[in-house]
Amino acid sequence: MIIMNVNGLPKYIQVKNNIEELIHSGKIKPRDKLPTESDLCEEYGVSRHTVRKALDILEQDGLVYKKQGLGTFCSENRKQKTYNIGFISISLHDYIFADILSGIDSILHENGYQIILGNSKDDQNREREILNEFLKKDVDGLIIEPAKSGYNYPNIGLLERFVDNKIPVVIIDSNFENDKFNYITVNDQQGGYLATKYFIDKGHTNIAIIYKGLHKPSINRFKGYEQALKENSIPVYNDYVKKYYVSEFENPKKFKEEIRSLAIELIKAKTPPTAIFCFNDQIAILLKEILDDLNYKIPEDISIIGFDDSKLVRLRHISITSVTHPKIKAGQKAGEIILDKINDEVSDLNENVIFNPKIIERNSVKELRE
Repeated sequence: MIIMNVNGLPKYIQVKNNIEELIHSGKIKPRDKLPTESDLCEEYGVSRHTVRKALDILEQDGLVYKKQGLGTFCSENRKQKTYNIGFISISLHDYIFADILSGIDSILHENGYQIILGNSKDDQNREREILNEFLKKDVDGLIIEPAKSGYNYPNIGLLERFVDNKIPVVIIDSNFENDKFNYITVNDQQGGYLATKYFIDKGHTNIAIIYKGLHKPSINRFKGYEQALKENSIPVYNDYVKKYYVSEFENPKKFKEEIRSLAIELIKAKTPPTAIFCFNDQIAILLKEILDDLNYKIPEDISIIGFDDSKLVRLRHISITSVTHPKIKAGQKAGEIILDKINDEVSDLNENVIFNPKIIERNSVKELRE
């Protein structure tokens, strides 16, 4: 028996909320038959009158429908086109996310669609709330960069709920190996490999990495770093591998403190690294600022490579070598896939688009070979 929470809500509302959560999480799927009223009474420990009131509200909300003599079923929750596309990002500030959004909008706007924005701030609970709101608004498609995609991602069921309701989903920068979704990624492992190999080709062997431990693209970039070292018979030293766990979008202050702490650990190592590969340009720029404050010069004392080739690293006074991210092209491709899936509902083939990165050289890597 499910114990009803004592939170001041009427029991029929609590039953309704619980069933609604099961539907939105994907545990009850479209066209699934719900338990009988008698079974629900027993499961929740409430009267038949309470169960009927809960089911009536769910029916009014379009989440369930009743078949005379057969029972209650989960509906597909599809209505007329809204011409709204949901876009959830882990941040909406002007890093690379603005370029991705610009690419999406350039395709959708000319086809009469508008974008509803959701900012998860790299918080899976916040992301779940936004997904539930988008389900209620009945968007025609969803584009999402998942929060903390590298570890125990809990919102897969909610994403499947969209697809089950014939709402196409495009996932940017992560791949869950779930064929219900479309994916757009950069080859992150190859990018990590290229950055590390670039250091090696410049004569560096003491190469460190700072990367985000809960982010799938970051984890794949670490794999590329590891691959390049091993292929060149360079040991992967634990002292040079630095993971951070405080998201820059959830708690910027703690994030900066953590990166500073990791940077100090590296420069105080018994044999300090001559080069550091940073998970992204934000880390690279912050690391440069930290090292500048500690009177270390880039690249004379320590070489740095970032990832994403963002606008900031192109500035003359920063000028950091970086690995490319497709950004605008990724956004445009996401918009194109969403439109294709909306206009071709019979297609069961989902797309998996992978962009190949390259190194953009600037002034942050020192040549050690004579």
